[in-house]
Amino acid sequence: MATEFMRDLRLRACLAIAFFFLCLVAVGKIQAAPRMEIDQPLWNFGIVTNLAVLTHDFVIRNAGDVPLEISSVVSSCNACLRAGVEQTKIPPGGTTVLHSQLDLRLLSGDITRAIMIDCNDPQSPSSVLELAGVAVPAYQVVPAEIDLDLSQGQQTAMVEIRPLFKLHADLSQVVCDDTNLVVTVSPESSAGFVLTVQAKKMLPRGETFANVTARSADSNDLPCHLIAWIHNPPDLELIPLQLTFLPQAEPQMRILWLKQHGAARMTLLDAIPSTDKYHCEIDPDANGFDYRIYVTVWEQQPFAGKTNALTLKMVDSLNHEQSVTMPIIVEAQ
Repeated sequence: MATEFMRDLRLRACLAIAFFFLCLVAVGKIQAAPRMEIDQPLWNFGIVTNLAVLTHDFVIRNAGDVPLEISSVVSSCNACLRAGVEQTKIPPGGTTVLHSQLDLRLLSGDITRAIMIDCNDPQSPSSVLELAGVAVPAYQVVPAEIDLDLSQGQQTAMVEIRPLFKLHADLSQVVCDDTNLVVTVSPESSAGFVLTVQAKKMLPRGETFANVTARSADSNDLPCHLIAWIHNPPDLELIPLQLTFLPQAEPQMRILWLKQHGAARMTLLDAIPSTDKYHCEIDPDANGFDYRIYVTVWEQQPFAGKTNALTLKMVDSLNHEQSVTMPIIVEAQ
């Protein structure tokens, strides 16, 4: 009887020891995890001029006991804040650096931007880094951007520049990255400056922009950076460039705009489709040279995936005819 009792006691002791070790293993598995720690997640850059491009490095540490994996780094502002991490997999006890670059050139006032980080830390799978401070304008520019619209016959655009600090020398030098523009800066009587942008005749057609920088001859003075937006459409502009319809039996309507920007305007005589399934109505604007064309179609199933055409017949002031053809596309089924 005592032998059986001792055998049972030893069995219970072995089960207790086994259960104790299983608990230790389970606890060890629960505790084995990465843990992300960030030195100074908020960087206050203070008060700076809005002509600055700031850089800052955040230090990320893995305080856990398995590798920390960073799955994504997302900036709250794609236009002004860039961010990237040197190493996406950090061993236990290791560190990496997240580089950030904040462009203040189009910002002013109180600035707060954020960087979101996702990782495999079970306790904190998402973290936020912040950059905050105040951007003070170095110049007052009116209007804030240069707008050169050649569609209205405009060849020159001007902005006023007023420094908000004491210059060592007048603004006298201008650099533009578009050689088809002539840019000059000259003093104004009221302690400001006038910057003038003029288009050359060889300026390409289309929508574009240029970076313009005005500065003084003294390197201690901050430069003034501006953006020039140029709208130089062709003499004859079609919006959109093609018409697209669905392959269905029900009637559909699209509007085509014809705009003229050149000096020699033409009169639209007719809009001729390539199939009798289309009907066009011409509606001239008040100026008589811009038009809206209403294009109605029906029974387009047989034309699925095919391209038809619309021909615009025009005549100039000398009674010379000209034709413009644009595609009409029926989407595939």
